[in-house]
Amino acid sequence: MIHCFTNASARLASVITTEIRERVGHLQPRQIVLKPNWVLHETDPRFPISALVTDARVIVAATRACAEIFPAAQITVCDCPLQRADWMRLCQQTGLAPHIRALMAEFPGRVSFHDLRQEVLMYENGRLVPVSGVRHGDPAGYREVGIGSESHLEEISDAADKFSIHDHDRRKAQGNHQKGNHRYFVSQTILDADLIINLPKWKTHSKSGLTGALKNLVGINGDKAYLPHFRRGSPSWGGDEYTDRGRWLAWLQNTLRDATRENVRWAYLIMLPVWRLAKAVRTRLRRLLGSEMPPDFYVGGGGWYGNETIWRMIYDLNMVVQRMDANGRLHPIPQRHYLCIVDGLVAGEGEGPLFPKPRTLDWLVFGEDPFAVDATLAWFMGYDPLRLPIIRNRAHFLGPGWGDFELDDLEILRDGCLERLTHSEVNFAFQPPPGWLGHVERATGA
Repeated sequence: MIHCFTNASARLASVITTEIRERVGHLQPRQIVLKPNWVLHETDPRFPISALVTDARVIVAATRACAEIFPAAQITVCDCPLQRADWMRLCQQTGLAPHIRALMAEFPGRVSFHDLRQEVLMYENGRLVPVSGVRHGDPAGYREVGIGSESHLEEISDAADKFSIHDHDRRKAQGNHQKGNHRYFVSQTILDADLIINLPKWKTHSKSGLTGALKNLVGINGDKAYLPHFRRGSPSWGGDEYTDRGRWLAWLQNTLRDATRENVRWAYLIMLPVWRLAKAVRTRLRRLLGSEMPPDFYVGGGGWYGNETIWRMIYDLNMVVQRMDANGRLHPIPQRHYLCIVDGLVAGEGEGPLFPKPRTLDWLVFGEDPFAVDATLAWFMGYDPLRLPIIRNRAHFLGPGWGDFELDDLEILRDGCLERLTHSEVNFAFQPPPGWLGHVERATGA
């Protein structure tokens, strides 16, 4: 059952403690992982940290509740941000930094906070380069895990030579995802946990439509280059990086950028401000024209409704959390317990996940089925969950129990009142990402 709480900030600690106690309080976990969304620090005040990452108040309340309910458990709060994220700045911007010190002092040896990235990078002349002297990494190490042909990417792995992810070595993405052989680079801390509490941010996502319970588990992987986000090219060329309508313009820019970045650095540095200006012009046009802007106008990077790669990768990582043991073996039954607490105090709309505009909702959402959680979020955003591949394809998920529902039968408890989700009149009318305009909204009155 999905539980939703409005006006949540006034009762945040008590609601979170009660939900954790009632849903998983009977367990005796040894290792608990709390997995927030720590994608990136605030880089532009127009897209504030409050809409970008999980609210510190939610993290603190969940950590304290776990420490009090499970006095024998080790509690780790961790995520794998983007390689270029400044984790210390993020903690300061959110106000989390002093709470980290306080919680570790109050529960010595039991509570820890970790940046799980294997490598930290920064931009230097348009290129990502390693950063030294920054504390990061999983203290328990990493495990390269193979899921073979059980990968949800298997169905499209005939096109493995097209698998890609921006700003990372696509050869690694392609090499780790071949027909019958699919691998990820998972933090051992995640695999060692017997209870995972997922703490996603409620916001839009350019590639998957929304980022909630399912998408947040991408952060269990310590090396982003293992994660195919799209297939290069347009559908008519066997890809899903951009639409057919804008394929030649997108192909030209990608080809020039890749060729100059890798082979002619001086030309790349000259062209870089031109590309940035073009992107700014496109963004400005979208904001001025709104719904009149063609939704497939120069969409790139897999950021559109036709991306059929990213949901498969997301399903894989959710399957790992559900079915993989600490030694990296998949089992037919769940290997750990799971609970999701969605931070909707300040949500994010528009060009998420990195440039969301804030929407103050003051909601918290709880659930144990990530598909049901995300379907609930999508409905309240004003989206049709069945127009989102990440939810629509749930029958293909290779794990027990999760996603096993009919949308019209899904019931929620909102402030203690039972209602059928699709009968709810709540519609926050979130602005979709540009590549989803006109392709995700539910019909008026639905």
